Amino acid sequence: MGRKILVRLLVSIFSLFVISLFSFALMQLAPGGPMAMYAENPKITAADKERIKAQMGLDKPIHIRYYLWITHMLRGDLGTSYTTGRPVTKEILSRLPATLKLMFTSFLISVGIAIPIGIYSATHRYSVTDQLVTLGSFFGISIPAFWFGLLMILVFALTLKILPAGGYSTPWFDPSAYPLIIRPIAILVEQLKYLAMPAVVLSLMNTASWSRYMRSSMLDVINQDYIRTARAKGVPEKQVINKHALRNAMTPIITIMGLDLPSFFAGAVITETIFAWPGMGRLFITSVTNRDYQVLMGIVMITAVLVLLGNFLADVLYSVLDPRVKYEG
Repeated sequence: MGRKILVRLLVSIFSLFVISLFSFALMQLAPGGPMAMYAENPKITAADKERIKAQMGLDKPIHIRYYLWITHMLRGDLGTSYTTGRPVTKEILSRLPATLKLMFTSFLISVGIAIPIGIYSATHRYSVTDQLVTLGSFFGISIPAFWFGLLMILVFALTLKILPAGGYSTPWFDPSAYPLIIRPIAILVEQLKYLAMPAVVLSLMNTASWSRYMRSSMLDVINQDYIRTARAKGVPEKQVINKHALRNAMTPIITIMGLDLPSFFAGAVITETIFAWPGMGRLFITSVTNRDYQVLMGIVMITAVLVLLGNFLADVLYSVLDPRVKYEG
């Protein structure tokens, strides 16, 4: 198995190289470019533009620029932002914790809701609850994330006034103002009230789809011969579902969760923009607007690493949950 994991890692590294090559080429071939911000400024002369272009390294051929970029990236240097002049690594690392916090919370919400709902729907097939869950799942898959986010802001922030409309924390929040014994609770409440709406919006579609997958997978498992044998031996129904059926039903769901990781990144771009969440998604939109290709390449590569890592872990967990499955590179 160790050799197979090594092969899988080498494939992931090659995938990163291909992603970097195509992403770099597409960004360089896009119309406009970083120099577009200076095009309509009458105070900047042609000589100034050439000087700025040389400082940015845009006067070199595209293959030379790619070679310089990837050699610096391998040393941990993602370049300098065209807009702010700060290192791209610092720009991204300042936003990455917020995005990971949002994604992790959304993932927990999706798993915590989808798995129990899928199990209940499968064990109570065609009941009223099952029909309502099916209707809610179709609603969750179909509804646009930006519309649902705006609706939550309208209801919970503007009408009920129980949650903030956006942001990361209250500017004047001071943890030291609370007694030491309740300070962790105060910090947790402060974070959760800003995290609640964007996390729910980001988890909506995955919760809906995963519950349907879980229901289908569980229905396939509970009709197997070994489940009927366990029931015939008098094993309690709860133990049959939780011990015998759930583990086998989870194996395809683990793979689906790994493959759905990109949807968290894609949804974070919209969700973070709506709720003014200071994460990588919002930085991505700002960088696209400013044509800051250095930052965009950094975000693309970090996102690709996280997605490939998620898929790699899903492959490994698949074989761990079901020993009958041989892990293949």
